[in-house]
Amino acid sequence: MNWPAESNSQSREIFYRLAPGRLDGALSLAILAAHPDDETLGASYLLAHLPETRVIYLTDGAPRDRRLWSPLVQGSRSDYARIRRAEAEKALVHAGISGQRIACLGGVDQEAIFDARRLTWQLVDRLEACRVDALLTHAYEGGHPDHDAAALIASLALSRLAEEKRPRLLEMTSYHARGGRCVSGEFLDPDTAGEIPFQLSEEDHKRKREMLDEYGSQQLVLANFPLEAERIRRAPAYDFSLPPHAGTLWYESMAWLEGGRWREQALGALREAEERACR
Repeated sequence: MNWPAESNSQSREIFYRLAPGRLDGALSLAILAAHPDDETLGASYLLAHLPETRVIYLTDGAPRDRRLWSPLVQGSRSDYARIRRAEAEKALVHAGISGQRIACLGGVDQEAIFDARRLTWQLVDRLEACRVDALLTHAYEGGHPDHDAAALIASLALSRLAEEKRPRLLEMTSYHARGGRCVSGEFLDPDTAGEIPFQLSEEDHKRKREMLDEYGSQQLVLANFPLEAERIRRAPAYDFSLPPHAGTLWYESMAWLEGGRWREQALGALREAEERACR
């Protein structure tokens, strides 16, 4: 779904205000992260340098399938979800983000696409309650089904907001498949001219390390991610009926979900949105 043409200049203005060297501290930002820790991996710099930032988690970070759990966690799924939330709150304190600025839409890890309609309306309600200039989320890249769901749900939610209430949609890096391996810290189709890079200073790097250390349950996974730089860009208009790239998606290679099934659910959510728009 595309923004109305008149919003393009506003999108460029927001992008300008985010650039290093002229970062506008008055800018209000919401980050839609698929799971606790995604916000730190993709946007620790903005979390620390924009005091009006809010964090919205799409899921609670706790899959139903225990085979997908961290081996460092015991107990029930609800116990795991509580651990993930507590870790997030401790991590975000390092960036000056209080618990009052953290929300979870209540999706289940690995299952967000199957709950896309409800999660979209949950996000609409959040964005109407806390007006922000920009919404930062994941790119549609086939890395994790919940990352792709975040891209879809963000697009759907913005299409349901009146233009004057609609934040500009931006993306942070996550991970995706390339040449049979997992690539993180850069976009699937990198275009340096259209991206804002944030080179982390020694202080920024130390803060990010401290934030990630709070995610004790996820240390075996987080050890594989780079910490040196972060990148954002304006979100392109995706066709969610098509795979994000040719070949096997990363979440298919991990046997998390079949891409065709993800797109089937996405199309259902898109059709419902179109039907509502025609009423």
